[in-house]
Amino acid sequence: MLRLLNALVAIASALNRQAIAQERIAAALESQQLPETGDKNLAAQVLGVSIRQVERYHDSWIEGVHYIYEGRKPTYNLALLRDWKANKSNPTAHRRAVMAWQRSLPSNQNQRRRA
Repeated sequence: MLRLLNALVAIASALNRQAIAQERIAAALESQQLPETGDKNLAAQVLGVSIRQVERYHDSWIEGVHYIYEGRKPTYNLALLRDWKANKSNPTAHRRAVMAWQRSLPSNQNQRRRA
């Protein structure tokens, strides 16, 4: 029983280290002044897939978060697509990135009170 407990603690520790490393990578990518949004071609290039595959991924993404429509053409949030690609196997980590992005939006900033 003690071995099992030690193994579970080791696994939890390894998962925590992985999450911290992924957050560091995401922070490093965000600080590189990469474009924030782009069209289908740029999204395909960022993900390393075809344009058709980008269209297929729409079922996995959230409109208004991963992409928005400007007229008839979608515009993609490239930072979140990069994170989605890096965290396909860890949806919890990607949800944290989405929440961090949402908190960073001007509409979610505290307004200063005027005296």
